[in-house]
Amino acid sequence: MSAVLSCEWDGGEIDVHAVDQVRDGELNTWREALSDSGLFTDEALAGVVAAWRRDPEILVDALLAGADEISRRRLKAPRRPSLLPVLCTRSGVLG
Repeated sequence: MSAVLSCEWDGGEIDVHAVDQVRDGELNTWREALSDSGLFTDEALAGVVAAWRRDPEILVDALLAGADEISRRRLKAPRRPSLLPVLCTRSGVLG
């Protein structure tokens, strides 16, 4: 499964936004990649997607299987939105 998913990486590496999308439950891109490979039956695909929905970190781990150690650590670390308020003005963003 990791080999199939790694082919979907942009430029050979996965970005933080793709990991955030997985954690937000957006799994269609990855489901389609497995489906398009032709390597999985409909039942197997449904089982994999159900497991991802229960625990998105299963998919994150699969996506990061070929990543270097630094990238893996950076992308495995949970990201949180800033706790600081942001004020948008006509002249720009104030933090």
